[in-house]
Amino acid sequence: MLSARKKAFTLIELLVVIAIIAILAAILFPVFARARENARRASCLSNLKQIGLAAMMYTQDYDEGYPYALTLIPTDANTPGGTWFTDIWAWQQVLYPYTKSMQVYVCPSGYGAVASKPYNGHYGANLYLIQYGHSPVPPPAPIKLSSVQSAASTYMFMDAGVYGMYTSQVLNATIGTSGSNQYLPGAGDAGTTSCQQTDSFYQSDCQSGRHFGGVNMAFADGHAKWLKSSVVIAEIKKTAPNLRGAWNPANS
Repeated sequence: MLSARKKAFTLIELLVVIAIIAILAAILFPVFARARENARRASCLSNLKQIGLAAMMYTQDYDEGYPYALTLIPTDANTPGGTWFTDIWAWQQVLYPYTKSMQVYVCPSGYGAVASKPYNGHYGANLYLIQYGHSPVPPPAPIKLSSVQSAASTYMFMDAGVYGMYTSQVLNATIGTSGSNQYLPGAGDAGTTSCQQTDSFYQSDCQSGRHFGGVNMAFADGHAKWLKSSVVIAEIKKTAPNLRGAWNPANS
């Protein structure tokens, strides 16, 4: 009696299986990457909603005044998150009593290497609304909630290259030539800056946008939503006298 012949894959069959797996991987990997970034965008939006709510609670405690971007503090102050700047707190540290977390200031798609001091590569303030309070001395009075013409459409905090931005920094074509991080994610794709950051993360973030070509934004009334970078940049280009669109709390 003849023994049964053993069955096995031929070389061609193995190559066909490998080819099918490669095709499926090529199809599915971008889907998985997009799903992962969707989750990160949602987490980032949640962070900015919490930051926006914290800012609203701050205004209620400080006579409707918004916090400063940078604030002079005593040298012996118990600084949340450790010392970032000498004798100065950033707005994240000022709002810490309301957020009770430093992790809320870390964008999941941001620059992880500085997550312990997240003033670069995570979130930034609109410096027309959240003004500097460390210079000059005494600083200008904080902008009041009641003086904002349209709080629901005025930018407050957003995905950014650094803790605060002016519109001139977003539009300046030479930003980044010295490694500066004063940019809006996606500004390069909109053709407003050369995006010559020396760090690969900042270069990519500036050029393409952090979340599908856009940024998450917290507004002056505390709510938050995702916007295309081109929309945020377009608000700068409004030409009415003294108008900066959604960037300007007095002329939104």
